[in-house]
Amino acid sequence: MKHQNKYLEKIQAEIDLHGFTKNEANIALGNFLKDAENKKYKKVRIITGKGLHSESGRGVLSEYIKKALESKGLKYSNAKISEGGDGAIDVELD
Repeated sequence: MKHQNKYLEKIQAEIDLHGFTKNEANIALGNFLKDAENKKYKKVRIITGKGLHSESGRGVLSEYIKKALESKGLKYSNAKISEGGDGAIDVELD
């Protein structure tokens, strides 16, 4: 079986959660993932931002979303630096 570079797969959909509360992000994430799975997408991106403009100067959504993805048993990684780095999460849906 040939190993596929995770960065070679194209992102088929993305959602931007900048400015969302945790509750809003959780609802939007659930709807987004359900829609992506229905469309048989293999890889999607969730943009959380890095939290640079938040009051605390650090993001809260990134870790929250990663825990939510883990609870769903989904594989994820930070996007390439040129595509958002720590502020974007690539998710595998197969």
